[in-house]
Amino acid sequence: MKLKVLGTQSPYNTLGHNCPGFLITDNETKIMLDCGSGSHSLLNFPNDLNNLSIILSHLHRDHYNDVYNMQYSSFVFHNQKRIERPIDIYLPSNPVSIYQDIIEETNSFANYSAISEKTNLQIGNISIDFCKTDHPVETYAVKLSNEDRTIVYTSDTSFSCKDKLVEFAKNADLLICESSLLTSYGFPEINSHLTAKQAGIIAKESNVGGLMLTHFWPEELPEKFVQEAKSIFSKVIAANEGEIIDFPKIKEKEEDLR
Repeated sequence: MKLKVLGTQSPYNTLGHNCPGFLITDNETKIMLDCGSGSHSLLNFPNDLNNLSIILSHLHRDHYNDVYNMQYSSFVFHNQKRIERPIDIYLPSNPVSIYQDIIEETNSFANYSAISEKTNLQIGNISIDFCKTDHPVETYAVKLSNEDRTIVYTSDTSFSCKDKLVEFAKNADLLICESSLLTSYGFPEINSHLTAKQAGIIAKESNVGGLMLTHFWPEELPEKFVQEAKSIFSKVIAANEGEIIDFPKIKEKEEDLR
């Protein structure tokens, strides 16, 4: 598996950055985790529409806005006979009004499936499981595994489900974890998002191979989040738009950030 970072900021994106999104590839299989604003700009069209599955972790706009671009792009390129197979879109069924708005889009060449905590998918060589997190809307962490590697993406979550996430991410090669907050701002321990320190705690207790922080507040430098997480867990890097990650390079990147 390879990982391409498509977006790292929330709740809005700034020049050179996008809202949350990641592209995971394994041979011909492509899986896009979330479609935040601007994230589609780092895809290669129409090639990345071939064999593409999109997983929306939850239906907050900073995580799904670009799904409409993906739908319309699939529609256009199919009409041009440049893609043959519809894209597959997996998403929570709540909030119902947003779910219906997405699946009822007519200018789209896509299949739709609702996800739940019981959902297990097999896409190519990748097995995918879900873990419901604590967030104001129905939200799922996502685990992707093939015969060689396991990636876990927390999406948005409160520290209140820390133990659940630790078990879900146990021994993963890479944990992609939201770190929206910094402890220096005095947020309460239980919030609708994580601090970078809490991301480090989850990484340490789940014994992951490496921690990639994302979901940064746009007014702060990612290095601040990395420094805070490193007070707990040493193998930390910041997600960076356009970067393609091979797992053996995680340790090298961690050394570069010291």
